[in-house]
Order: sequence, then C-alpha cells, then structure tokens
Amino acid sequence: MLSTMSSAQLGVELAFTSLNSEVEIDDLPIEGNIPRWLKGSLFRNGPAKFETGQASYNHWFDGLAMVHRYSFRDGQIAYRNRFLRTSPYTQMMSTGQLSSGFETVQPTSLGKRILKMSLEMLGQKTGQTYNTNVNVICLADQFMALTEQPVPTVFDPITLETRGAFYFDDTLFGHLSCGHPQYDDQQQEYINYVTCFGPINTYNLYRVKAMSRQRSLIARIPVRSPCYMHSFAATENFIILVEFPLVVKSLPAIFGGKAPMQCLSWEPRRGTNFRVIHKHSGDQVARFQSEACFAFHHINAYEEGNEIVVDLAASDQPDLMYKSYLKPLKSATRSKDHPLAEYRRYRLPLQKPSCKAEVGYELLSEQLIEMVCINQGRCRSRDYRYAYAVSHNRNWPTLVGQLVKIDVKNCSDQAWFEPNTYPGEPLFVAAPNGTAEDDGVILSVVLDAAKKRSFLLVLHAQSFKELGRAYLPHHVPLEFHGLFVEEI
Repeated sequence: MLSTMSSAQLGVELAFTSLNSEVEIDDLPIEGNIPRWLKGSLFRNGPAKFETGQASYNHWFDGLAMVHRYSFRDGQIAYRNRFLRTSPYTQMMSTGQLSSGFETVQPTSLGKRILKMSLEMLGQKTGQTYNTNVNVICLADQFMALTEQPVPTVFDPITLETRGAFYFDDTLFGHLSCGHPQYDDQQQEYINYVTCFGPINTYNLYRVKAMSRQRSLIARIPVRSPCYMHSFAATENFIILVEFPLVVKSLPAIFGGKAPMQCLSWEPRRGTNFRVIHKHSGDQVARFQSEACFAFHHINAYEEGNEIVVDLAASDQPDLMYKSYLKPLKSATRSKDHPLAEYRRYRLPLQKPSCKAEVGYELLSEQLIEMVCINQGRCRSRDYRYAYAVSHNRNWPTLVGQLVKIDVKNCSDQAWFEPNTYPGEPLFVAAPNGTAEDDGVILSVVLDAAKKRSFLLVLHAQSFKELGRAYLPHHVPLEFHGLFVEEI
C-alpha cells in the first residue's frame, strides 16, 4: 500500500539529489511520437548540485544552477546540459567551500560588504556572478539566467557555456531584483523592478525594450517595510505589486552579513497589500488590502470593465519556502510535507481606488497547484480559460504527483498521472496556425523514480493525453523555470 511505502521506494530523494554529469546527445530515444511541427528549443533552469566534499547546502533554493536545452526538429529531440560557471560554482569546485546563497551565509567582514555595495551603487562592473538558478529570458539578443540578485548570468544558447555577468547601460540600482519580469507584447518590452534598501526603501519599477540594455524608470515607490515578492502582475495599462506580509529586514540584509532568508519576517497582522501603478504615468492609482496570504507565482492578470483581475497560486502562509530544506524534502512521504497553493482570483475595483475593507477572493479550482502556466502568447494580460500546473495526486500523496489542466470558466480539470513519477513545471507551446486557446502541446521534465531517470514529456494540450516522451540518461533534480524559443 502507498501509505507503507518508504521514501526510498518512492524515489523522492532523487528529486533533490545532485546531478554531476554534463552530456550532449544528438537524438534522445523517443517513445510515442513528437509532433513534427514542434521546432525550437526548450531551456530549463534549476538547482542541480547541493554538496561538495563534506559541505552541503541546507535549502533547495541554494543548489547550484544548471541549464538544460532540449532542441526539437523533425520529430527528434537533442539534449545538452551544463552547470553555469558562476562565482559560487567556481568557488565550490576550486575550494570545496559553499558560497552564500538564499539560506546559506559565509562570514564576510562589514568593510568588504560596504565596499562591494559602494562599487555596485557607483555602477562599477565587478564581474561577480551569482547563483542564477531561477529563470531564463532573452534580452538584448542575449540569453541569460536570472535569480533575485540584480545581475543576470549570460550563457551561449547553443553550447550553454557561461559568458559572464550582464550589466545594464544605466545607473538604476537595487539590492534585490525579481526573477519573473513581465513581457509586454504590444510594446515589445520587459517590465520589472528592483528593491533598494536605505534610509528610504524603494521599489524601483522600470521598462526595458527587448533589444536594449537601457532601462527607463517608471516609478520609484517609497516603502517603510519592503516585502519579499518573487513575482508580480501586469495588465495592458497597470502594474500590480502584491505585498505579502513577508517583510524584508533591510538593515540586517545590508549590514548584518545574513542570508536573505534570515532577513525575512512573517507578519500576518499586516495583511496583504495590492498596489496598482499606471504603466505609463508611473502614478500609484489604487491600493487595496486583503487578508494575509503568500504566493511565489502570479498566474495572470487582466482588466475587465472597472476591475483588475489578479490570479495567484496563493496560500495562507509561506509554508513552501520554510519546508524546502533538503533533509526533510528527501524523506517527504506526505503531500503536506511539500505544500502547494490554492488557485485564487482577486478582483480589484478601480472605482474604489482606496479600499480599507478586505478584498476577497474566489477559488477557481479544488486542486492544490504550483508552477502554473497559460498560453502566454495569446492570453498574457488578457482574459483566459485554461491553465496548466503541477499538483498533488490523492492516490499518490507525496510531492508533486501529477500535471493538471484547469478550465477556469467551468471549474473543471483534467490530470496526467503516472505512479512513481514527479513532473516539473509545465510549459505551453502553441501549434502553428492554431485557433483554439489550448491548441498546442505541454512540455514537462518528469522524474521517473522507478527508472532513476528523467524524461521530457509531451502532452496534447487539448486532450491532455500523452503524445510522446524522451528519456535522458540521468535524473534531473526538480527545476524551477524555463523558456521555449522557436528560433534556436
């Protein structure tokens, strides 16, 4: 029975076990059929190395970044993976010592910290790279890996070799960035923000054209207590910052020599604050309050009449962050050991620009979810019907046991499930000349614990049935985010 299975039998530990091999394979073995129209490359980014010698990271988020590329052509798939040769990776491999990360901290003198910060504020390009293990984007014709540090890491999209730090050609400064910039299709630009700590803490919102290195300031928003926001939302005309009551203690973050996670304080009495900023004027046009909650990821947001609709994968507390320590994760045998989020919809009434009463939410699904995607090309910042996510399976109550397709109009869902497998973030790729919102495929890297290998799964997005899979020669630890590009 499932309830008597050990974590070793379930293979949970493989999801958080280091992958040390780097390979290049021209044709992965395929089961089933991969659509011949599927052309381009899927890039995936996530933590893949958690220890060296006798030293090991404690938290999942600190694993060293590895980039994977799956290239599709004529029904075949080529694969390559490489560690990003960042400063933390180089330090670990050359000295055997861990570098500072999200939860890990290495002692550094106050003088060195002040010097480093001063150089960065003056726009000095130190060349230091960070453990950018969160996301992948293409900006200024360069592929780069992101994290919440303000300096991305550039890599070659063909060889995956690390090229170094990416710097903007401006003086906009921030201590923290956001690993989920929002793309504006109409303006062909990214919207993002950096958080700057100081006597006056600020969120500095900016835009940057897709082929530019020059950012333009949209707004500088002063805040007494900045909050940790892993992502944010944008509609056609507005930017929405959802300040969850996970407060960043700025003085310890700057001068205390502490890891970012050690500077976070959960203060639910503050509630959740929705700031609405006009994209073009930079004015904060509305502000709303809601009960305390936390979300890593926004799903979508759009304008509907006099309201802004904001969809979140949210929970009452930041449990996922605090339950992502590697030791308990490797032995997690119950879904509550790896908590997921609710599919919540908030409606912000713009006719009431300052609402002291709580803004409520409605649940769009009974499924507990994370790593949600939609048809971005068609539905980003617009009304939509379908979303795709990882979820728990009631008959396989551990970690992320299935992929789900959720119909938010009919409050129904479909699932792909296979025992002893753990799927990663789904990504929707639209079929050429497709007419329906769900006309395309879903791509997900799935860990097969029984075979101790991972495979790339291709699902028909409409039926949510498997079309094919391509097995790798090794397992892939659970990743975070990725990008599909047709041209590569």
